[in-house]
Amino acid sequence: MISAGMARSVAVDLGSTRIKAAALMDDGTLRPLGSVGAPRLYGAGLRREGNAETYARAAEELIDRALAGLARGIRVGITTQRSSFVVWETSSGAPLSPLVSWQDRRAIDRCAQLALAADEIERRTGLRLSPHYFAPKLATLIDEDAGLGAALGDGRARVGTLDAYMISRLTAGRVVATDRTMAARTLLYDLDQDNWCPALLERFDVPLRALPAIEPTADRSIEIGRTARLATSIADQSAALLAVSDPERPTALVNLGTGTFVLRDVASAARCAGYLTGPILSDDARSTRYALEGPINGGGPALDRFGSGPTTLSERDPAPLAFAIPDTAGLGAPHWRPELTLRLSSAAEALGPADRRRVVLEGLLFRIREVLEGLFPEGSPSRIVFAGGLSQDRSIGCGLAAVLERPVERLEDTEAGLTATARLAAGLTPYASPRTTEIVPTPLGAYLPEKFIRWQAWLRALLESEP
Repeated sequence: MISAGMARSVAVDLGSTRIKAAALMDDGTLRPLGSVGAPRLYGAGLRREGNAETYARAAEELIDRALAGLARGIRVGITTQRSSFVVWETSSGAPLSPLVSWQDRRAIDRCAQLALAADEIERRTGLRLSPHYFAPKLATLIDEDAGLGAALGDGRARVGTLDAYMISRLTAGRVVATDRTMAARTLLYDLDQDNWCPALLERFDVPLRALPAIEPTADRSIEIGRTARLATSIADQSAALLAVSDPERPTALVNLGTGTFVLRDVASAARCAGYLTGPILSDDARSTRYALEGPINGGGPALDRFGSGPTTLSERDPAPLAFAIPDTAGLGAPHWRPELTLRLSSAAEALGPADRRRVVLEGLLFRIREVLEGLFPEGSPSRIVFAGGLSQDRSIGCGLAAVLERPVERLEDTEAGLTATARLAAGLTPYASPRTTEIVPTPLGAYLPEKFIRWQAWLRALLESEP
């Protein structure tokens, strides 16, 4: 039991698979306060959605338990999965749509209709036109349900990413707000104007009055319930990058989970062709930090299709002609081919499940190297830190060091993003030098750098054959 005076802040992680809460203690350590499984997603084909009410109630019950007995007015931070969203009734807060997951790609056709506007959208938002994002999926919902569009237009309904939906519920509808790190993942936020973009709202048929207000990431003070104040709300990948970004050493983060995200911290909103730009932190002084990002739309689920592992790497390549694209939700950066999902070469298809798992792991390692080279054209960063659920697979670290031909660091703090969120909520800098373990290249996977060149050629041929 935590006494009221021992905790500086509380952080809540609204994740895709788990919802977690923890307290930042006076000595700087993070103490778990509880965890519950997130309701499972459902849907066939391109659709991936969950029960919004069930998710919200699970989160609310966990937050209530986490805050019980803590000091009145304790500061709370929320970190949230990006791009997942809900439409809800303004008067009651009841959801009018499912929780549409970031993994959902129902908007492929809507994106195809807007292909001629892709360059404008990328210039304004720092994002690619992709069905993974909020705006095209919301437009698709409105196309399917004219009543939903009418309710959003006349104020009877609101829409927002998961953070905005939960903040609205936690404040009984008094506050409907998001922060820049989440707004920037909607395809509706103009990076340079720092606001919702009227031209993009028109393109996606989204009424401005339905959207949340955009507020800073940190330095907020929103009363939630009777005992706490929301001080920070931040996207999960932003929190993860801030947790490992040493101001003195250029750092790349490879975050491996359901999807794989490769990020670097940058000072400005400069664009990089084929990659994403977005804010990772803003405060009340309107000081903003940014990141360049290369999403790989695959990770654990791609590997798990071929058994539970562990994956084994050898010193020599057992299948030189076996290649894979690991992106289960459409090929991501820098290619952006949403229709091109998990793919094996014919030689890989002929292998058994364990060998196919290894080939998919190789494909994931190759995609990480490809993205890192794009994000750091000036040369390799001082540090490459990898984290996330897959980081516990020994072959990931061994393979990364091998394919990159350099040491890498595994983040040992499995809740670093939650810690960074709690530190922001407490008014501290998010970086606290988390513990890492260095992994150096060994003979295992020594064949990967040479195979990476051949994988690139295979991928180019595949892309050219399926324009």
